Parts: sequence; structure tokens; C-alpha cells
Amino acid sequence: MKVALIGLPGSGKTTLFNALSDKPVDAHPGVPGAPPHVSVLPVKDERLDWLSDLYHPKKHTPATLIIEDHAGIPEGSAKADRRGELFSRMRSADGLVIVVNAFGGDAAEELELVALELLSADLAICERRLGKLEQEWKKLKERDRVLRERAAIEHVAQAIREGRCAHGLAVRSEDEPFLRGFQLFVRKPVMLFANVTAETEVPDLDNAALDIRHRFSARVRLEAELAALPADERELFAAEFGVEEPLRERFAHACYRGLGLLSFFTVGEDECRAWTLREGEDALAAADEVHSDLAKGFIRAEVTAYEDLHTLGSMREVKAKGKQRLEGKEYPVRDGEILNIRFSA
Repeated sequence: MKVALIGLPGSGKTTLFNALSDKPVDAHPGVPGAPPHVSVLPVKDERLDWLSDLYHPKKHTPATLIIEDHAGIPEGSAKADRRGELFSRMRSADGLVIVVNAFGGDAAEELELVALELLSADLAICERRLGKLEQEWKKLKERDRVLRERAAIEHVAQAIREGRCAHGLAVRSEDEPFLRGFQLFVRKPVMLFANVTAETEVPDLDNAALDIRHRFSARVRLEAELAALPADERELFAAEFGVEEPLRERFAHACYRGLGLLSFFTVGEDECRAWTLREGEDALAAADEVHSDLAKGFIRAEVTAYEDLHTLGSMREVKAKGKQRLEGKEYPVRDGEILNIRFSA
């Protein structure tokens, strides 16, 4: 899963990125057209640790989040082409983390400005597509498809104009194919990250235009400095400053809550591995996450709850107690389940 750190210049995005990354980068002002900084963040999971202790696999592979630090959004910039490229790069993310400066500026105003930029970019895409559909309509071709696509896009465009995407943007399943390719910001889960000092409480921020699902804060500069220390010194100084858990772990878990993610596991002597899905995704999506061949030849999924295996101690006992189930491709995978995909080659 790809998570984009976005915000205005000076919000602390790159400092946050350095606190999460093993390879710090210079926190100089980013150029809107430049590619983002990228880091892979392992997701610590005690359940996977226990499974590896049980199976003693050759490989132990945690789930990961791809973290992208994008250039600051240039408020009101006249360089539309560079802003367009910046937004295009952001759209490939599965979720957005809006970083706001909650101690050196007006965090509420920052959030409002970021939301306005994202909404404007989405509305421009919708209106551009509506214009093209008008031309297709005049050609008297595929009128039924044009009518349905136009209705789907106009529904989203109207919600954007009225600023009610967070609470009033229900999209019908039959409209999904018309909207999926645009990767609109207003349809992505959003988490708010407040860059605070020790004395600053988490600001109670909200925005009716964005689906903000979780709020999180940290003393980013302190956390980045701790992350840059050798491991033995890091633990000592973290205790001195009251940091009980590394920001990397707290941030990863916050992303799972805030962006609607879950973990499932595959186990065996070769490898115990955690994988990431979006909440509500099915067994077929899980199979495809492991390998596209499993999805193509999907027959059934053997599903075991982690809690049952942990309680009973072995997969043999799980089966003996009737705790393992066979599920079809539309089964909604739940957090912590262990899957073994039956498939035909």
C-alpha cells in the first residue's frame, strides 16, 4: 500500500519522512515537478512474530507501507503544468496523510488550503471529462454509456462544488467503472498528521470536504533526531523525552486505522508473511496480492483466525476442532486471518 505525505511547504512533511525512514533526505523546499522521496516502512506485528516462532520459517516477512514524501503544494501557483504533475504523482497513492504545522502556524487554515487545492484539482478533472462526454454525445455513439458516465461524474462534481464529499458522496457500484481511473482525491481515505511541540495538544481539526478518518500527532523534529541516532543511544534518549514507542511503529498502526487497512497472513516452513488489504476486500483480492496466478486459478481459501491458532497451538488442532473454514472468492477477509489459497495451475 502506498501512502502519500502531502501538505503546504514548511508543514514538516520531509521531517516526518526522515523520522520514518532509514535513509534521511535533505529537508529543503521541494520542486513541484520533482519525484517524491520514497521509503519502505515495515509494519511491526506481534502476531507475525508468534507465527514465526511456531513455524520457524526460512523467511520472516512483515507487511510494508510505501511512504512517499511529495513536494509542498504551491498555494495559488501560476505554474499549472508543474502543479498538475505534482497532483498526478499524488493520485497513485492508496491513502493520503495531510501534514499540518500545529505549532508554528494556523493548522486549521493549512488544512483548509490543502483541501481547497485537492478539490479544485478533482473538479477540473470532472469538468474536463464532462466536456469530452458532451462531444461524444453529439456523435450519437454509445449514448447509453455516455448518459450513465455523465450522471456518475456529475454526481461527484456536484458534491465537490457543495463541499460535502466527506459525508455525502455515496457512489453506486455500477458507477465505479466510470470513476476508478480518475483516482480522485475526494474518494481516497485521508489521515491528518499534526506536527506539534511537547506543549501543544492535538488540534481538533475537521474538513467537510475530505474523508478524514483519523487524527495523529507527534513531535516530528524530536522524532527525526531520535531516528538518526544509533540504536543504543536512541533508546536512552527516547526514555529521557518520554517517547515510549518509535514513531515508525505508531505511524504504521495509525495508518492501518486511519486508512482502513488490515493484515492477513500466509504461513509455512518456507515463509511466514503478513500482507496488506483494504477493509472489505475479498479472498480473490488477497489471492492476487500474494500472486496473480493464485487469483487466476482460485478455487477456495482455507481460512483460520489467528486467535484460534494461537489458542489451540497448532494447525492440526485447529482442523480437529473444526475451526478452519473453506471460503469462496467473495469472502470478505478479516484482520488477522491466516489464508491458504487452493488454486488450479
